[in-house]
Amino acid sequence: MTENTIYYALLLEGDTLDSPSGIARRRTDEDGELNDESFKRDGIWGSTPLIAGAERGDMTFNLVEVSEEEAGRIIEGFRARWQAEA
Repeated sequence: MTENTIYYALLLEGDTLDSPSGIARRRTDEDGELNDESFKRDGIWGSTPLIAGAERGDMTFNLVEVSEEEAGRIIEGFRARWQAEA
């Protein structure tokens, strides 16, 4: 099996794809194991229960699948915002 990555924008009520509350990804490794991660303020991806929780209906946000390019744009937006806040 090949590796696969799906990116998701995390949207709370009132959020848009131009300004989401977060970004997450689900990576499927060569063995078929799922790894759910969200992008953190320290600039790295870390394990998260958010995707599985949203799939169960346990979360207050919507997951919107985005392309890798769109995910990159969202990440750059977060980096710029967080740098301005520092």
